[in-house]
Amino acid sequence: MPDPATSSAVLRVVVTTALGALPLAGASVTVSTAADQPGERTLLYSVRTDQNGMTPPMELSTPPLSNSMTPDSGTPFSLYTVEVAKEGYTPLTALHIPMFPGIPAVLPVALTPLEENQPSSQTDLTATGDPQVLYHSETGGEE
Repeated sequence: MPDPATSSAVLRVVVTTALGALPLAGASVTVSTAADQPGERTLLYSVRTDQNGMTPPMELSTPPLSNSMTPDSGTPFSLYTVEVAKEGYTPLTALHIPMFPGIPAVLPVALTPLEENQPSSQTDLTATGDPQVLYHSETGGEE
């Protein structure tokens, strides 16, 4: 059970290729806030993957755990954008990555190699519509 006082969560990104079979060392990973109404984001982390394709742990701010207890307490998670790039591979952007208080997360990202002489083009993993409404019932039942 997460600590009720915790207002952060740890994200790690695992970057691979060959449908997840091979880790990609040295991939650039940036984490930023989700875009606000004018479309602006704040860069929070810019890191590289290690020989196992894993980023270092990145601590991200989240709303308090109490927001998960009732439907009207506010959004129980924070949304982030993760961008991954490596020379010779199609870059990828993952939008609307939810982070819940006290819950560590691992985001798997599989990059696709570019064909020879193929220009790099961005690939977006985009969630459409409004974020899903999630909360934890204090009665112990699932909603």
